[in-house]
Amino acid sequence: MRSPLLLIVGMHRSGTSLLGSLLPACDIAMPGPLIPGDTHNPEGYFERADVTALQEQLLIDLERWWPAPRGMQPLPEGWLESPLGQTALADLIDLLLPEAEHQPGPWAIKDPRSSLLLPLWKAACQQLGIPLTLLLAVRDPAEVMVSLVRRDQAATGMDGWRAQQLWWHHNAQVLRDGGDLPLQVVSYSHWFEPRSALAQLQQLAPSISTEQRHQALQAIKPQHRRSRRQPLPARLAPPVQELYQHLERLALRPSQRTAIEQWLDRQNPLSPLAPLPKRRSQLKRSIQMRRGHAPSNQVATHPWGYLAEITCGSQGPVAEHQLAFWLEHGFRDFELSQWAALAGACPAAMPWPAQGNAVTLQVRGGDLNAWPTHAWLQHCPIQGAASIHATPLGAAEANAIALNLADLSPGPACAAELLAMAALERVWDPNPERVRLLRQFGVNASWLQPAAVGNGALRGSPADWAACSAALGLAAPDSLRRLGTTICLGSGGEACDQGLQPPLLGVPGFDGLSIAGPEQARLQALWLQGCLDGGLELVRFQPTPAEQELEGWRLLIQPQQAGRAPIVLPSDPMGANELLEELHWYRQGCPPPEPCCTPEPKHRVLLERSQGRCHTAVCISLYNYGPRIHQALESVLHQEQASGLELIVVDDASTDNGAAVVQAWMAEHHSRFARCLLLQHTANGGLASARNTAFAAAESPWCFVLDADNQLDPLAVAHCGLLAEAADPSCAVIHSLIRVQPEPGCHDPRHLVSDLPWQQEIFKRGNYIDAMALVRREAWQAVGGYTHIPGGWEDFDFWCSLIDAGCHGSLCPQVLATYTSHSSSMRNSNTNQRTYRLSRLLQARHPWLELPQARDQAVWPGRTTRPLGIDAH
Repeated sequence: MRSPLLLIVGMHRSGTSLLGSLLPACDIAMPGPLIPGDTHNPEGYFERADVTALQEQLLIDLERWWPAPRGMQPLPEGWLESPLGQTALADLIDLLLPEAEHQPGPWAIKDPRSSLLLPLWKAACQQLGIPLTLLLAVRDPAEVMVSLVRRDQAATGMDGWRAQQLWWHHNAQVLRDGGDLPLQVVSYSHWFEPRSALAQLQQLAPSISTEQRHQALQAIKPQHRRSRRQPLPARLAPPVQELYQHLERLALRPSQRTAIEQWLDRQNPLSPLAPLPKRRSQLKRSIQMRRGHAPSNQVATHPWGYLAEITCGSQGPVAEHQLAFWLEHGFRDFELSQWAALAGACPAAMPWPAQGNAVTLQVRGGDLNAWPTHAWLQHCPIQGAASIHATPLGAAEANAIALNLADLSPGPACAAELLAMAALERVWDPNPERVRLLRQFGVNASWLQPAAVGNGALRGSPADWAACSAALGLAAPDSLRRLGTTICLGSGGEACDQGLQPPLLGVPGFDGLSIAGPEQARLQALWLQGCLDGGLELVRFQPTPAEQELEGWRLLIQPQQAGRAPIVLPSDPMGANELLEELHWYRQGCPPPEPCCTPEPKHRVLLERSQGRCHTAVCISLYNYGPRIHQALESVLHQEQASGLELIVVDDASTDNGAAVVQAWMAEHHSRFARCLLLQHTANGGLASARNTAFAAAESPWCFVLDADNQLDPLAVAHCGLLAEAADPSCAVIHSLIRVQPEPGCHDPRHLVSDLPWQQEIFKRGNYIDAMALVRREAWQAVGGYTHIPGGWEDFDFWCSLIDAGCHGSLCPQVLATYTSHSSSMRNSNTNQRTYRLSRLLQARHPWLELPQARDQAVWPGRTTRPLGIDAH
């Protein structure tokens, strides 16, 4: 037999926390993560955070949140056997089992919510073999009423009569549901009378020592009993007062339990209406009822009555007036915000059986002339319908079901829509927070999530495909599947649009389709779904705001099929070849990037001349740029401080005459430099390898990187060098402004490579600092040099590595170099064709980046829309 569990129950603010604080001194453990104290309970709540969260959520899901007006209503019939109840039971068992297995003696859990959920505890303890005893904490309902109103009036509209109803409900429910369990009543008032306190403690823990009793009683702080000094917000009802008197007697005379249970069985439920304060009012109500005229009580029956009670207090003239105001003027912003913060249930989408083959669903919000609205139709749990069509909310001859796609707004128009929805059988909404708010207005709303298998609303027929062809000019998906595998929607840019050859199909003018009304919008949604059903892949370039707002692409259902790409949603244009590479990557399951390995080819010295001490190195990497290298060399020759430079050129196993051009030039001009060095790789290693070879061979503390097709202004090295001399040790890069000079036939709209200084925040979105910069050689060495990035972006990766190492760069605010833009540059011929793959690789290497192309969206079958970064596989 496991150690017994003492469950502390009772109404909130009734001394349950005080009782919990005494138990440890009585050798009764209070295990678990306990909620700390606050202004309402300075000594702590002594409630397990996990148990409280479980029970609070269950009451919310059952729409019996205890401080709300509905908290006085009985729990729904069969709640424990429902999915909600069974889930909560399994979770509670998981929480109790570890404690039960290693508690050596009596232990306790305190949560007033348990008063309403005793069947849950009885079932859990029965399954675990835990003996269960109830400790019912009882406090004068007048004090509880004061405490609750003071604490909860602003948040929940708590008033005196509702507080009394809650007090009655919690205590009566313990007596009813706990009739087969051992019960001990503990009176809050007895703790503040020394003789009664000692007697009550001895009854609670008869085996503890006198020292332990005194230690336990020290936890009682009379100064925290503030409610006795406050005026009552309402008069106590006689049944409430009488139940309190019975419980007080039961606290020290447990033998009277049968008598109080019998008395409780004879009592009528408390009236939802607060007792009238004046005898004349009571007499007037009695006369009206005898004449057959029931008193007006619209609050009790109106869908918004619950909110009127929260706003104004108990049902009465003030609440009736509030309802009348809302009906005429609608709701205000602050009211909607207040109610959105209230706890509320969010049940999963409730199915609706169709009464006929054709169903007309009412829609609030969402543009019926936009296809995403119609895409939602196939996810509504409508059973047994052959066709489903959409119509605006309130349309005649529509079925009593609706789809809500819009937020609530102030004013009478929205109020009228809320009343209309409250009269419907079902309202589905894809926003869970909105579902909770709608239910506050009496709307039978439930949370609609996209289904893996739809209801057939977008299942096309031959007549539908003929209509798509006639109205939209779009061929049947089955016919398109014979022409290719992937259809692009919208323009992917010039390179993509002109490359729409098999297996690529496309409708570049997808955004320009004329949609004349809801029927054409439905046909558009049907055609898109038909493409997926027919085995076509979809690529949507630059989705429209309407598509993104309603998550339209997530609503299309893609059949499960191995080796098939999801619906891809690129944020930027791309060429056809790059798109095919992307689709292949998706079909492979989005594998992570391969590790980067930088080749280290051997090299030979073609020329070396030294004749003085050098202060800066200019490092040029050369690969098949023989016709261009001369201008770069001449720009170095004309540097203001050329005599102190070392010029290092690394030929990366070019197949042209570039190395010979450099060798001849150096032979003629080496005397103008402190050092000239020409190295040649025995095998091509790539840009990073060439840069690393040059840096490794340099003797200077700073190296100026220069590509063979660019040029330096005469003051470039000198002026950047001045800033380098004054730079702090963590400054690893001095970069200048660089003009852009397009060659004839090359279109480059930029006039400067970049106009921004070095900042990590700007790097997050992509590289903007050119490689032409002065780099501290120690920093290069500290990060392991340049890394080979297949396809390019070695410079971007190097800047990111410096940032990872805590280094930064600084701008020399002058135009000191020229970037030659030409069609055969690595940027134009290679790097720009692999932007998406390179973005994912850099994002994986430097997680702090936020590269848009690395986080493009794609919709996978059965999954939500999410960024496809390095963890998307």
